[in-house]
Amino acid sequence: MKQKISLFIPIYNEAGILGENVSKICSTLSKITKNFEIFIVDDNSNDSSQSICRRICKKNNKIRYLRYSNGPSRRENLAKSFKFAKGGTIAFIDMDLSTDLSHTKRLFDEIEKGADISIGSRYVKGSYIKRTLSRRLISYFYNALLQHFFNSRIKDHQCGFKAFRRDVLLDIVKDMGYDAKFVRGWFWDAELLLRAQKKSYRIVEFPVKWQHGKSSTFELKRELKMISYILEHRKSFYI
Repeated sequence: MKQKISLFIPIYNEAGILGENVSKICSTLSKITKNFEIFIVDDNSNDSSQSICRRICKKNNKIRYLRYSNGPSRRENLAKSFKFAKGGTIAFIDMDLSTDLSHTKRLFDEIEKGADISIGSRYVKGSYIKRTLSRRLISYFYNALLQHFFNSRIKDHQCGFKAFRRDVLLDIVKDMGYDAKFVRGWFWDAELLLRAQKKSYRIVEFPVKWQHGKSSTFELKRELKMISYILEHRKSFYI
């Protein structure tokens, strides 16, 4: 890889999987490039995640730990953390490793080949997905609504497996701003991609193997608050 990679991993109460999964991520990245850094972004965990992360960082100088005391924020605190990246390519993946790490090389290869944004997708041809029927239906209708009401060309807005050119990501995040009330919630990923399309950034969406993570914190009732946010800001990201 020509560019240094800055990989961000958002966490919230992940003590049970932190050590093992961070080790897997480091091993995977090491096979792709030696020029990388990892940021673990703790969204105010109240389990033993903090002490585990600090031990991990002491053993590996490529890993940094960032903790916020005002979460969980969904993605808002993650977005605040991107400014610390030194790499020309910034990516984030979910700690539960729902997306198979075998796709990691392609995630970064697409950026090297000229994409502004590279995203794993559960809904393009060649993907494999394993999840409950209820969650599959929610995801299907959510993506369909985004395509219909905002003219989005993306098949899967929510998959937590995304990479960006550094300047592109920081540009979009600046436009999005920080939602201190955390009303935007689950919509953060979608808004990021809607704004990217509005700015005509080149997005490559590729198939992945994905299975529902045990640590998912999604709650439909809680996320309904994003409707008011969408209606208020719709003109900002309508394509």
